[in-house]
This record gives sequence, structure tokens and C-alpha cells, in this order.
Amino acid sequence: MPALASPSELRGLRALVFDVDGTLIDTLPAVQAALNEVLQALGEPPLTREAVRERLSQGLPGWLPPHLSAHRPLLLQRYQAHALRLAQPYPQAVALLDAARAAGLLLAVCSNGPGEVLLALLQRFAWQAHFAHLVHADNAQALKPEATPLLQALQALGCAPEQAWLVGDSDLDAACAQAAGCGFAWFSQGYGRPAAQRPVALQFDQHQALAERLCRGA
Repeated sequence: MPALASPSELRGLRALVFDVDGTLIDTLPAVQAALNEVLQALGEPPLTREAVRERLSQGLPGWLPPHLSAHRPLLLQRYQAHALRLAQPYPQAVALLDAARAAGLLLAVCSNGPGEVLLALLQRFAWQAHFAHLVHADNAQALKPEATPLLQALQALGCAPEQAWLVGDSDLDAACAQAAGCGFAWFSQGYGRPAAQRPVALQFDQHQALAERLCRGA
């Protein structure tokens, strides 16, 4: 992977756009519970944790196989119920959001997940004030890995792609950032990893590490 971002590149940052699942919030237990509850009701075998992890970055449309797609409304209902009970922020995630805002950065969300659940989680954790704009499966013009949803978020922020990073955990995020012309900050403890050919501005395994790097570059 390319070298980490230089201090000058950090000083050029105006915005961070965050993926949510596997980046700020650990939603895997909630997704697994919801999926297996629906699959059991339909007479289908349950999915392991690793199988669910592979589906997570696709957002709700990719969680069920195509022949069960008609049952997505039930899955969404069960996921929202489980998410409000089981989903938890990663340690230091809120400290990263606080540090980014203190550094004067604009913040937004670019998620393939359902908007109803995203809004419910942000309200639960009192995170609404951190983000100037939210792009999700319900209002995105297209989904990651296309550049479109990230560019939507940046347009709402009034920020050029070269002045922003997408912070995410998967190749879907890395490909989206690359297509949009943004930097990519990879949370390596999330649900995936970028392909070898993707440019990575910064790799971090603790949210506090990114917070400290932002403060040094501000």
C-alpha cells in the first residue's frame, strides 16, 4: 500500500466522510441476529458470523440472497429492533468525531445501510450534531463502490474531493474513495480490507490513533 499521508496532506483536509457499519459502529451482532431470525422463519439455514461479515458492506440489498429479496421489509424491521439493542460504537469512536470537529473539519456520512436504522442509531448515541449531511441507501443516487454517494455528500458539504477523506473499513469504501478522487482512511479492525491496488492515505486500528494524527496535522 502507498505511504501514509504527509503532514501537508493532512493540513489540506477540509472534510471527513464516514462509513458507519464496521467503521464507527459494530453492527455485526445485530445483523446476524436479524438475518438468522428471518432465515429461520423461512426454513433456511443460519449464517455464521464470518458469512454475515462478508455481506455487511453491501448494505441491506445484499444481505439476503436474490430468491429471498421479497422479505427485505421483514429483515429491515428485525434489524432495526436488534440494532437498537445490540449495536455499539467502537471504543474511542466518539472521541474521533469530537477531535475531528475540534480540528475544524466538516463531517458527513456515506453508508450503504438503511436510513431508518442509521437515523435511529445516531439518535440513540446522540451523534446527530456531529454530521452536516447523511447519505444512505434511502437517499443515495447510487451505492458504494460507485463514486456517486460520496460525491453527493461532498457536494452537500461544499467540499472538493481532493479536500476530503472517506473513512471506512472495506474495499467497497476504498473503491468508492478512489473513484471519487478522495483520500481513504482504513479502519483495519472493521469488516474488510482494501484491495492491494487501492491507495490508502492512512491505516489505523484504533480511532484514537486517527484522532491524534488529525490533531498533529491541523
